[in-house]
Amino acid sequence: MFWIERFWLTLFWVINLRVLISILLFNQLIFSANILSNCIVAPDTRTFERFQFTFPEQIESEHFIVHFTTSNADSQFVNEQWLNLQCNFGYAQSVIELAEYALAIFMEADWEMMPPDCDEGITDEESPNHCNNFGGNALYDIYLANDAVGLVAPEKPYPVEPYIGGFTSFMQVTPLGNDHTFVPDWSVHVIAHELHHAIQIRYGTSVSGEPGNYAYNGWLYEQTSTYMENVIFPASYHFLVMMGNCNITSPLTYPEISIDSSVDIYQYRSALWQKFLVEAYGDSTINRLIWEGFGLETATGNPVNMFPIYESALQTVTDGVTTLGDAYEDYALWRYFTGSRSRPGEFFMQAASYCTANLLAIEETSTTFPSEKGGARLVKLLPYETNLLLASSAYDNLLVQHISFSEEDEILMSSIEVNGEESFFQLYNPAGDNHALLITSEYTAEPGEEIEFTLANTVPFMEGDITGDSMVNVQDIIVQINIILHQIDPTDYQWLAADLDENNVVDVLDVILLVNLILG
Repeated sequence: MFWIERFWLTLFWVINLRVLISILLFNQLIFSANILSNCIVAPDTRTFERFQFTFPEQIESEHFIVHFTTSNADSQFVNEQWLNLQCNFGYAQSVIELAEYALAIFMEADWEMMPPDCDEGITDEESPNHCNNFGGNALYDIYLANDAVGLVAPEKPYPVEPYIGGFTSFMQVTPLGNDHTFVPDWSVHVIAHELHHAIQIRYGTSVSGEPGNYAYNGWLYEQTSTYMENVIFPASYHFLVMMGNCNITSPLTYPEISIDSSVDIYQYRSALWQKFLVEAYGDSTINRLIWEGFGLETATGNPVNMFPIYESALQTVTDGVTTLGDAYEDYALWRYFTGSRSRPGEFFMQAASYCTANLLAIEETSTTFPSEKGGARLVKLLPYETNLLLASSAYDNLLVQHISFSEEDEILMSSIEVNGEESFFQLYNPAGDNHALLITSEYTAEPGEEIEFTLANTVPFMEGDITGDSMVNVQDIIVQINIILHQIDPTDYQWLAADLDENNVVDVLDVILLVNLILG
Protein backbone atom coordinates (compact mmCIF):
# COMPACT_ATOMS: atom_id res chain seq x y z
CA MET A 1 0.00 0.00 0.00
CA PHE A 2 2.98 2.30 0.48
CA TRP A 3 3.40 2.90 -3.25
CA ILE A 4 -0.29 3.90 -3.53
CA GLU A 5 0.11 6.48 -0.76
CA ARG A 6 3.26 7.78 -2.46
CA PHE A 7 1.37 8.05 -5.76
CA TRP A 8 -1.46 10.13 -4.30
CA LEU A 9 0.94 12.29 -2.31
CA THR A 10 2.97 12.97 -5.44
CA LEU A 11 -0.18 13.76 -7.43
CA PHE A 12 -1.32 16.17 -4.72
CA TRP A 13 1.93 18.13 -4.86
CA VAL A 14 2.01 18.14 -8.65
CA ILE A 15 -1.48 19.63 -8.78
CA ASN A 16 -0.63 22.25 -6.17
CA LEU A 17 2.62 23.11 -7.92
CA ARG A 18 0.72 23.69 -11.14
CA VAL A 19 -1.75 25.92 -9.31
CA LEU A 20 1.15 27.87 -7.80
CA ILE A 21 2.73 28.33 -11.22
CA SER A 22 -0.60 29.60 -12.55
CA ILE A 23 -0.86 32.12 -9.71
CA LEU A 24 2.70 33.34 -10.22
CA LEU A 25 2.14 33.80 -13.93
CA PHE A 26 -1.09 35.69 -13.34
CA ASN A 27 0.70 37.89 -10.82
CA GLN A 28 3.15 38.77 -13.57
CA LEU A 29 0.18 39.93 -15.61
CA ILE A 30 -1.31 41.95 -12.81
CA PHE A 31 1.81 43.67 -11.54
CA SER A 32 3.46 44.40 -14.87
CA ALA A 33 4.51 48.02 -14.57
CA ASN A 34 2.71 49.12 -17.75
CA ILE A 35 -0.67 47.52 -17.10
CA LEU A 36 -1.82 49.66 -14.18
CA SER A 37 -3.42 46.68 -12.39
CA ASN A 38 -5.57 45.84 -15.42
CA CYS A 39 -4.87 43.67 -18.46
CA ILE A 40 -6.44 46.21 -20.80
CA VAL A 41 -4.16 48.97 -22.03
CA ALA A 42 -5.59 52.48 -21.97
CA PRO A 43 -6.50 53.42 -25.57
CA ASP A 44 -4.84 56.83 -25.37
CA THR A 45 -1.43 55.62 -24.11
CA ARG A 46 -0.32 53.36 -26.97
CA THR A 47 2.08 51.77 -24.49
CA PHE A 48 1.80 48.44 -26.30
CA GLU A 49 2.48 48.42 -30.02
CA ARG A 50 1.97 45.53 -32.37
CA PHE A 51 5.13 43.49 -32.06
CA GLN A 52 7.45 43.22 -35.07
CA PHE A 53 9.30 39.90 -35.11
CA THR A 54 12.64 39.58 -36.86
CA PHE A 55 11.56 36.23 -38.33
CA PRO A 56 7.75 36.29 -38.18
CA GLU A 57 5.47 33.28 -38.41
CA GLN A 58 1.68 33.23 -38.39
CA ILE A 59 -1.26 30.84 -38.24
CA GLU A 60 -4.76 31.77 -39.39
CA SER A 61 -8.22 30.43 -38.58
CA GLU A 62 -11.73 31.62 -39.40
CA HIS A 63 -11.61 34.58 -37.00
CA PHE A 64 -8.03 34.87 -35.73
CA ILE A 65 -4.44 35.23 -36.80
CA VAL A 66 -1.66 34.35 -34.37
CA HIS A 67 1.70 36.11 -34.83
CA PHE A 68 4.83 34.54 -33.33
CA THR A 69 8.40 33.51 -34.06
CA THR A 70 10.27 30.22 -33.89
CA SER A 71 13.59 32.06 -33.91
CA ASN A 72 15.58 33.01 -30.80
CA ALA A 73 16.59 36.32 -32.38
CA ASP A 74 14.07 38.47 -30.48
CA SER A 75 13.83 39.30 -26.80
CA GLN A 76 11.88 41.76 -24.67
CA PHE A 77 12.94 43.66 -21.58
CA VAL A 78 10.03 43.09 -19.19
CA ASN A 79 10.01 43.71 -15.43
CA GLU A 80 13.76 44.33 -15.39
CA GLN A 81 14.69 41.13 -17.18
CA TRP A 82 15.23 40.00 -20.77
CA LEU A 83 12.73 37.40 -21.94
CA ASN A 84 13.17 35.47 -25.18
CA LEU A 85 10.24 35.51 -27.61
CA GLN A 86 10.88 32.14 -29.24
CA CYS A 87 7.80 29.96 -29.53
CA ASN A 88 6.65 26.97 -31.62
CA PHE A 89 3.90 26.02 -34.07
CA GLY A 90 2.20 23.58 -31.67
CA TYR A 91 1.71 26.22 -29.00
CA ALA A 92 0.50 28.79 -31.54
CA GLN A 93 -1.97 26.28 -32.97
CA SER A 94 -3.23 25.53 -29.47
CA VAL A 95 -3.80 29.25 -28.82
CA ILE A 96 -5.81 29.73 -32.00
CA GLU A 97 -7.92 26.62 -31.41
CA LEU A 98 -8.75 27.70 -27.86
CA ALA A 99 -9.63 31.20 -29.10
CA GLU A 100 -12.03 29.78 -31.72
CA TYR A 101 -13.56 27.46 -29.13
CA ALA A 102 -14.09 30.33 -26.68
CA LEU A 103 -15.46 32.68 -29.33
CA ALA A 104 -18.07 30.12 -30.40
CA ILE A 105 -19.41 29.99 -26.84
CA PHE A 106 -19.51 33.78 -26.60
CA MET A 107 -21.34 34.06 -29.92
CA GLU A 108 -23.83 31.38 -28.95
CA ALA A 109 -24.68 33.51 -25.91
CA ASP A 110 -25.25 36.56 -28.20
CA TRP A 111 -22.24 38.61 -27.13
CA GLU A 112 -20.91 41.13 -29.67
CA MET A 113 -18.18 40.07 -32.08
CA MET A 114 -14.81 41.83 -31.94
CA PRO A 115 -14.82 44.43 -34.75
CA PRO A 116 -12.45 44.17 -37.76
CA ASP A 117 -9.33 46.28 -37.30
CA CYS A 118 -8.95 47.31 -40.94
CA ASP A 119 -10.74 47.50 -44.30
CA GLU A 120 -9.37 44.91 -46.70
CA GLY A 121 -10.84 46.96 -49.55
CA ILE A 122 -8.08 49.58 -49.12
CA THR A 123 -5.45 48.75 -51.76
CA ASP A 124 -3.11 51.74 -51.34
CA GLU A 125 -0.23 50.29 -49.32
CA GLU A 126 0.90 53.81 -48.42
CA SER A 127 -2.35 54.45 -46.59
CA PRO A 128 -2.04 54.35 -42.77
CA ASN A 129 -5.32 52.41 -42.81
CA HIS A 130 -4.01 49.62 -45.03
CA CYS A 131 -4.28 46.18 -43.43
CA ASN A 132 -0.48 45.82 -43.59
CA ASN A 133 -0.43 48.11 -40.56
CA PHE A 134 -2.94 45.95 -38.70
CA GLY A 135 -1.58 42.42 -38.87
CA GLY A 136 -2.00 41.92 -42.62
CA ASN A 137 -5.78 41.41 -42.77
CA ALA A 138 -9.01 42.05 -40.89
CA LEU A 139 -8.78 38.90 -38.73
CA TYR A 140 -8.39 39.45 -35.00
CA ASP A 141 -4.67 39.56 -34.14
CA ILE A 142 -3.05 37.65 -31.29
CA TYR A 143 0.67 38.21 -30.67
CA LEU A 144 2.71 35.70 -28.68
CA ALA A 145 4.87 38.06 -26.66
CA ASN A 146 6.05 38.64 -23.11
CA ASP A 147 4.57 41.96 -21.97
CA ALA A 148 2.25 40.02 -19.67
CA VAL A 149 0.54 36.67 -19.33
CA GLY A 150 -2.21 38.26 -21.37
CA LEU A 151 -3.41 41.72 -22.35
CA VAL A 152 -5.68 43.47 -24.81
CA ALA A 153 -4.85 46.85 -26.34
CA PRO A 154 -7.70 49.04 -27.65
CA GLU A 155 -6.53 50.57 -30.91
CA LYS A 156 -9.03 52.53 -33.04
CA PRO A 157 -12.51 53.91 -32.41
CA TYR A 158 -15.25 51.78 -33.91
CA PRO A 159 -18.29 54.10 -33.82
CA VAL A 160 -20.83 51.64 -35.19
CA GLU A 161 -24.36 51.58 -33.79
CA PRO A 162 -25.54 50.86 -31.22
CA TYR A 163 -22.25 50.89 -29.30
CA ILE A 164 -20.58 53.90 -30.85
CA GLY A 165 -18.03 54.11 -28.03
CA GLY A 166 -16.45 50.81 -29.07
CA PHE A 167 -12.85 50.20 -30.15
CA THR A 168 -10.94 47.71 -32.22
CA SER A 169 -8.14 45.93 -30.40
CA PHE A 170 -5.42 43.31 -30.54
CA MET A 171 -4.27 40.75 -27.99
CA GLN A 172 -1.00 39.53 -26.54
CA VAL A 173 -0.55 36.13 -24.91
CA THR A 174 2.68 34.91 -23.34
CA PRO A 175 4.59 32.11 -25.14
CA LEU A 176 5.38 30.71 -21.65
CA GLY A 177 9.10 30.64 -22.32
CA ASN A 178 8.68 28.17 -25.21
CA ASP A 179 8.32 25.44 -22.58
CA HIS A 180 5.05 24.07 -23.98
CA THR A 181 3.80 22.78 -27.31
CA PHE A 182 0.21 23.53 -26.31
CA VAL A 183 -1.43 25.77 -23.73
CA PRO A 184 -1.35 23.83 -20.42
CA ASP A 185 -4.68 23.31 -18.70
CA TRP A 186 -3.72 25.58 -15.77
CA SER A 187 -3.34 28.47 -18.21
CA VAL A 188 -6.32 28.10 -20.58
CA HIS A 189 -8.28 30.65 -18.53
CA VAL A 190 -6.01 33.37 -19.97
CA ILE A 191 -7.49 32.86 -23.45
CA ALA A 192 -11.09 33.17 -22.20
CA HIS A 193 -10.20 36.14 -20.00
CA GLU A 194 -8.45 38.15 -22.71
CA LEU A 195 -10.99 37.29 -25.41
CA HIS A 196 -13.72 38.65 -23.19
CA HIS A 197 -11.74 41.88 -22.90
CA ALA A 198 -11.68 42.10 -26.69
CA ILE A 199 -15.47 41.66 -26.72
CA GLN A 200 -15.97 44.16 -23.88
CA ILE A 201 -14.05 46.80 -25.81
CA ARG A 202 -16.54 46.46 -28.67
CA TYR A 203 -19.15 47.80 -26.21
CA GLY A 204 -16.96 50.67 -25.08
CA THR A 205 -13.88 51.91 -23.25
CA SER A 206 -15.58 54.27 -20.87
CA VAL A 207 -13.84 57.02 -18.92
CA SER A 208 -16.54 56.60 -16.32
CA GLY A 209 -16.91 58.67 -13.21
CA GLU A 210 -13.90 60.90 -13.73
CA PRO A 211 -13.48 62.13 -17.31
CA GLY A 212 -10.03 61.24 -18.55
CA ASN A 213 -9.50 58.54 -15.96
CA TYR A 214 -9.55 55.36 -18.05
CA ALA A 215 -9.05 53.05 -15.08
CA TYR A 216 -12.21 54.20 -13.27
CA ASN A 217 -14.26 51.27 -14.53
CA GLY A 218 -11.30 48.90 -14.86
CA TRP A 219 -12.83 46.80 -12.08
CA LEU A 220 -15.80 45.99 -14.33
CA TYR A 221 -13.60 44.70 -17.15
CA GLU A 222 -11.58 42.44 -14.87
CA GLN A 223 -14.53 41.32 -12.78
CA THR A 224 -16.55 39.99 -15.71
CA SER A 225 -13.57 38.59 -17.62
CA THR A 226 -12.54 36.60 -14.55
CA TYR A 227 -16.06 35.28 -14.15
CA MET A 228 -16.29 34.29 -17.83
CA GLU A 229 -13.17 32.10 -17.51
CA ASN A 230 -15.26 29.39 -15.91
CA VAL A 231 -18.15 29.88 -18.31
CA ILE A 232 -15.81 29.01 -21.17
CA PHE A 233 -13.61 26.51 -19.33
CA PRO A 234 -15.63 25.09 -16.40
CA ALA A 235 -12.67 23.05 -15.15
CA SER A 236 -10.45 26.13 -14.80
CA TYR A 237 -9.35 26.58 -11.21
CA HIS A 238 -7.82 30.06 -11.37
CA PHE A 239 -10.83 31.73 -9.73
CA LEU A 240 -11.32 28.85 -7.29
CA VAL A 241 -7.72 29.22 -6.09
CA MET A 242 -8.31 32.92 -5.42
CA MET A 243 -11.55 32.29 -3.52
CA GLY A 244 -9.90 29.56 -1.44
CA ASN A 245 -7.11 31.85 -0.26
CA CYS A 246 -7.86 33.47 3.11
CA ASN A 247 -4.70 35.58 3.04
CA ILE A 248 -5.71 37.93 0.23
CA THR A 249 -8.15 40.79 -0.25
CA SER A 250 -11.38 39.27 -1.53
CA PRO A 251 -15.16 39.62 -1.07
CA LEU A 252 -14.86 36.92 1.59
CA THR A 253 -11.90 38.17 3.59
CA TYR A 254 -13.14 41.78 3.43
CA PRO A 255 -16.90 41.57 2.79
CA GLU A 256 -17.27 45.26 3.60
CA ILE A 257 -15.42 46.35 0.43
CA SER A 258 -17.69 47.66 -2.34
CA ILE A 259 -18.06 45.61 -5.52
CA ASP A 260 -16.45 48.36 -7.63
CA SER A 261 -13.25 48.55 -5.60
CA SER A 262 -9.83 48.33 -7.24
CA VAL A 263 -7.87 48.01 -4.01
CA ASP A 264 -5.04 45.48 -4.30
CA ILE A 265 -6.24 43.26 -7.18
CA TYR A 266 -9.72 42.96 -5.76
CA GLN A 267 -11.30 43.52 -9.19
CA TYR A 268 -10.33 39.99 -10.25
CA ARG A 269 -11.60 38.40 -7.05
CA SER A 270 -14.84 40.41 -7.13
CA ALA A 271 -15.90 38.12 -9.97
CA LEU A 272 -17.69 36.43 -7.08
CA TRP A 273 -20.34 39.13 -7.50
CA GLN A 274 -20.88 38.15 -11.15
CA LYS A 275 -21.01 34.48 -10.17
CA PHE A 276 -23.58 35.30 -7.51
CA LEU A 277 -25.80 37.20 -9.94
CA VAL A 278 -25.97 34.26 -12.33
CA GLU A 279 -26.38 31.50 -9.74
CA ALA A 280 -28.79 33.37 -7.44
CA TYR A 281 -31.21 34.51 -10.13
CA GLY A 282 -30.78 31.63 -12.56
CA ASP A 283 -30.21 33.67 -15.70
CA SER A 284 -26.80 33.73 -17.36
CA THR A 285 -27.81 36.59 -19.67
CA ILE A 286 -27.45 39.10 -16.84
CA ASN A 287 -23.75 39.63 -17.53
CA ARG A 288 -24.41 40.39 -21.17
CA LEU A 289 -27.27 42.71 -20.22
CA ILE A 290 -24.88 44.61 -17.95
CA TRP A 291 -22.42 45.10 -20.79
CA GLU A 292 -25.13 46.12 -23.22
CA GLY A 293 -26.27 48.74 -20.72
CA PHE A 294 -22.66 49.84 -20.25
CA GLY A 295 -22.18 50.15 -24.02
CA LEU A 296 -25.34 52.17 -24.56
CA GLU A 297 -24.46 54.52 -21.72
CA THR A 298 -20.88 54.87 -22.96
CA ALA A 299 -22.26 55.89 -26.36
CA THR A 300 -23.79 59.00 -24.77
CA GLY A 301 -20.34 60.33 -23.96
CA ASN A 302 -21.32 60.88 -20.33
CA PRO A 303 -19.54 59.33 -17.35
CA VAL A 304 -21.02 55.90 -16.69
CA ASN A 305 -22.43 54.93 -13.30
CA MET A 306 -22.59 51.13 -13.23
CA PHE A 307 -25.06 50.76 -10.36
CA PRO A 308 -28.22 51.90 -12.21
CA ILE A 309 -27.14 49.49 -14.96
CA TYR A 310 -26.95 46.65 -12.41
CA GLU A 311 -30.39 47.63 -11.12
CA SER A 312 -31.86 47.57 -14.64
CA ALA A 313 -30.33 44.18 -15.47
CA LEU A 314 -31.65 42.69 -12.22
CA GLN A 315 -35.11 44.04 -12.87
CA THR A 316 -35.04 42.48 -16.35
CA VAL A 317 -33.96 38.96 -15.35
CA THR A 318 -36.28 38.83 -12.31
CA ASP A 319 -39.33 40.41 -14.02
CA GLY A 320 -39.16 43.43 -11.74
CA VAL A 321 -39.11 41.42 -8.52
CA THR A 322 -35.55 42.01 -7.32
CA THR A 323 -33.96 45.38 -6.60
CA LEU A 324 -30.26 46.02 -6.23
CA GLY A 325 -30.78 46.42 -2.47
CA ASP A 326 -32.37 42.95 -2.42
CA ALA A 327 -29.36 41.59 -4.28
CA TYR A 328 -26.99 43.12 -1.74
CA GLU A 329 -28.83 41.29 1.05
CA ASP A 330 -28.76 38.02 -0.87
CA TYR A 331 -25.07 38.46 -1.70
CA ALA A 332 -24.25 38.90 1.99
CA LEU A 333 -26.18 35.74 2.83
CA TRP A 334 -24.43 33.71 0.15
CA ARG A 335 -21.03 34.86 1.35
CA TYR A 336 -21.88 33.92 4.93
CA PHE A 337 -22.33 30.31 3.82
CA THR A 338 -18.82 29.72 2.48
CA GLY A 339 -15.92 27.59 3.67
CA SER A 340 -16.64 25.89 7.00
CA ARG A 341 -20.18 27.34 7.04
CA SER A 342 -21.08 26.06 3.56
CA ARG A 343 -24.09 23.80 3.16
CA PRO A 344 -24.20 21.07 0.46
CA GLY A 345 -26.43 22.00 -2.43
CA GLU A 346 -27.13 25.51 -1.19
CA PHE A 347 -25.77 28.90 -2.24
CA PHE A 348 -22.48 29.03 -4.20
CA MET A 349 -21.41 25.97 -6.09
CA GLN A 350 -17.91 25.11 -4.78
CA ALA A 351 -18.62 27.18 -1.65
CA ALA A 352 -16.99 24.49 0.53
CA SER A 353 -13.68 25.15 -1.25
CA TYR A 354 -13.87 28.89 -0.65
CA CYS A 355 -12.37 30.77 2.25
CA THR A 356 -14.80 31.14 5.16
CA ALA A 357 -16.11 34.69 5.04
CA ASN A 358 -14.80 36.87 7.87
CA LEU A 359 -17.13 37.85 10.67
CA LEU A 360 -17.00 41.07 12.63
CA ALA A 361 -17.06 40.85 16.42
CA ILE A 362 -19.38 43.18 18.31
CA GLU A 363 -17.41 46.07 19.72
CA GLU A 364 -18.20 49.36 21.33
CA THR A 365 -16.34 51.21 18.59
CA SER A 366 -17.89 52.51 15.39
CA THR A 367 -17.78 50.46 12.18
CA THR A 368 -18.09 51.66 8.59
CA PHE A 369 -18.62 50.32 5.11
CA PRO A 370 -19.28 52.01 1.73
CA SER A 371 -22.82 53.14 1.05
CA GLU A 372 -25.01 51.47 -1.60
CA LYS A 373 -22.23 49.56 -3.36
CA GLY A 374 -22.60 45.98 -2.18
CA GLY A 375 -20.37 46.03 0.87
CA ALA A 376 -21.58 44.10 3.91
CA ARG A 377 -20.74 43.60 7.55
CA LEU A 378 -21.21 40.04 8.75
CA VAL A 379 -21.44 40.29 12.54
CA LYS A 380 -20.77 37.36 14.86
CA LEU A 381 -23.20 37.05 17.77
CA LEU A 382 -22.69 35.13 20.99
CA PRO A 383 -24.44 31.73 21.02
CA TYR A 384 -27.37 32.67 23.21
CA GLU A 385 -30.01 35.31 23.56
CA THR A 386 -28.55 38.67 22.65
CA ASN A 387 -29.79 42.16 23.46
CA LEU A 388 -28.33 44.73 21.10
CA LEU A 389 -28.21 48.43 20.44
CA LEU A 390 -27.65 49.54 16.84
CA ALA A 391 -26.84 53.22 16.49
CA SER A 392 -26.38 55.01 13.16
CA SER A 393 -27.22 58.37 11.66
CA ALA A 394 -27.72 56.51 8.34
CA TYR A 395 -30.27 54.15 9.90
CA ASP A 396 -32.79 54.67 7.08
CA ASN A 397 -30.30 53.20 4.59
CA LEU A 398 -29.37 50.09 6.60
CA LEU A 399 -30.67 46.63 5.80
CA VAL A 400 -30.27 44.17 8.69
CA GLN A 401 -30.92 40.43 8.62
CA HIS A 402 -30.68 38.02 11.54
CA ILE A 403 -29.58 34.50 10.64
CA SER A 404 -30.05 31.68 13.12
CA PHE A 405 -30.78 27.95 13.08
CA SER A 406 -33.55 25.67 14.29
CA GLU A 407 -32.83 22.60 16.38
CA GLU A 408 -33.11 20.64 13.11
CA ASP A 409 -30.37 22.88 11.64
CA GLU A 410 -32.74 24.68 9.33
CA ILE A 411 -31.77 28.24 8.41
CA LEU A 412 -33.98 30.83 10.09
CA MET A 413 -33.93 34.30 8.53
CA SER A 414 -35.63 37.42 9.77
CA SER A 415 -35.40 41.07 8.80
CA ILE A 416 -34.81 43.57 11.57
CA GLU A 417 -36.46 46.94 11.35
CA VAL A 418 -34.08 49.79 12.03
CA ASN A 419 -36.43 52.64 12.88
CA GLY A 420 -34.27 55.33 14.40
CA GLU A 421 -30.79 56.53 15.14
CA GLU A 422 -30.85 54.14 18.09
CA SER A 423 -32.60 50.80 17.70
CA PHE A 424 -32.86 48.17 20.43
CA PHE A 425 -33.68 44.56 19.63
CA GLN A 426 -33.48 41.15 21.23
CA LEU A 427 -32.24 38.13 19.24
CA TYR A 428 -32.49 34.48 20.08
CA ASN A 429 -31.07 31.38 18.42
CA PRO A 430 -33.07 28.26 19.34
CA ALA A 431 -30.25 25.88 18.34
CA GLY A 432 -27.80 27.56 20.71
CA ASP A 433 -25.05 27.72 18.10
CA ASN A 434 -23.51 30.84 16.65
CA HIS A 435 -25.90 33.20 14.93
CA ALA A 436 -25.14 36.40 13.07
CA LEU A 437 -26.31 39.73 11.75
CA LEU A 438 -25.88 40.53 8.07
CA ILE A 439 -25.77 44.29 7.62
CA THR A 440 -25.93 45.80 4.14
CA SER A 441 -27.04 49.01 2.48
CA GLU A 442 -30.18 49.88 0.60
CA TYR A 443 -29.79 51.13 -2.98
CA THR A 444 -31.32 54.56 -3.64
CA ALA A 445 -29.09 55.67 -6.56
CA GLU A 446 -27.71 58.40 -4.29
CA PRO A 447 -24.83 56.74 -2.46
CA GLY A 448 -23.05 58.57 0.30
CA GLU A 449 -19.41 58.22 1.20
CA GLU A 450 -19.75 55.64 3.98
CA ILE A 451 -22.25 54.25 6.44
CA GLU A 452 -21.14 54.36 10.05
CA PHE A 453 -22.78 52.39 12.81
CA THR A 454 -22.16 51.14 16.35
CA LEU A 455 -23.37 47.78 17.57
CA ALA A 456 -23.20 46.91 21.26
CA ASN A 457 -24.59 44.40 23.74
CA THR A 458 -27.02 46.11 26.13
CA VAL A 459 -27.39 43.20 28.55
CA PRO A 460 -24.03 41.66 29.42
CA PHE A 461 -23.47 38.00 30.20
CA MET A 462 -24.64 37.22 33.77
CA GLU A 463 -22.85 34.50 35.74
CA GLY A 464 -25.32 31.91 37.04
CA ASP A 465 -28.17 33.12 34.80
CA ILE A 466 -28.50 29.70 33.14
CA THR A 467 -32.07 30.32 31.94
CA GLY A 468 -31.08 33.60 30.26
CA ASP A 469 -33.88 35.60 31.88
CA SER A 470 -31.53 38.19 33.40
CA MET A 471 -32.22 36.81 36.91
CA VAL A 472 -30.34 34.31 39.10
CA ASN A 473 -32.76 32.18 41.13
CA VAL A 474 -33.88 28.64 41.91
CA GLN A 475 -34.92 28.05 38.31
CA ASP A 476 -31.25 28.27 37.38
CA ILE A 477 -30.37 25.63 40.00
CA ILE A 478 -32.94 23.26 38.47
CA VAL A 479 -31.42 23.67 34.98
CA GLN A 480 -27.91 23.29 36.42
CA ILE A 481 -28.81 19.98 38.12
CA ASN A 482 -30.40 18.72 34.90
CA ILE A 483 -27.13 19.49 33.12
CA ILE A 484 -25.19 17.46 35.71
CA LEU A 485 -27.66 14.54 35.39
CA HIS A 486 -27.45 14.74 31.55
CA GLN A 487 -31.17 15.41 31.39
CA ILE A 488 -30.59 18.28 28.97
CA ASP A 489 -27.96 19.07 26.35
CA PRO A 490 -26.85 22.57 27.36
CA THR A 491 -26.28 25.36 24.90
CA ASP A 492 -22.94 27.14 24.92
CA TYR A 493 -24.54 29.95 26.89
CA GLN A 494 -26.03 27.57 29.51
CA TRP A 495 -22.69 25.81 29.94
CA LEU A 496 -20.82 29.08 30.44
CA ALA A 497 -23.38 30.33 32.95
CA ALA A 498 -23.48 27.01 34.86
CA ASP A 499 -19.71 26.47 35.13
CA LEU A 500 -19.16 28.96 37.94
CA ASP A 501 -15.69 27.74 38.94
CA GLU A 502 -14.64 27.88 35.26
CA ASN A 503 -12.97 24.46 35.24
CA ASN A 504 -14.87 23.26 32.13
CA VAL A 505 -16.87 20.83 34.29
CA VAL A 506 -20.37 21.37 35.66
CA ASP A 507 -20.72 19.46 38.93
CA VAL A 508 -21.93 19.71 42.52
CA LEU A 509 -19.31 22.33 43.35
CA ASP A 510 -20.94 24.64 40.80
CA VAL A 511 -24.33 24.02 42.45
CA ILE A 512 -22.88 25.08 45.81
CA LEU A 513 -21.43 28.23 44.24
CA LEU A 514 -24.74 29.03 42.59
CA VAL A 515 -26.65 28.59 45.89
CA ASN A 516 -24.19 30.93 47.60
CA LEU A 517 -24.59 33.39 44.72
CA ILE A 518 -28.38 33.40 45.15
CA LEU A 519 -28.17 33.71 48.96
CA GLY A 520 -25.38 36.22 48.89
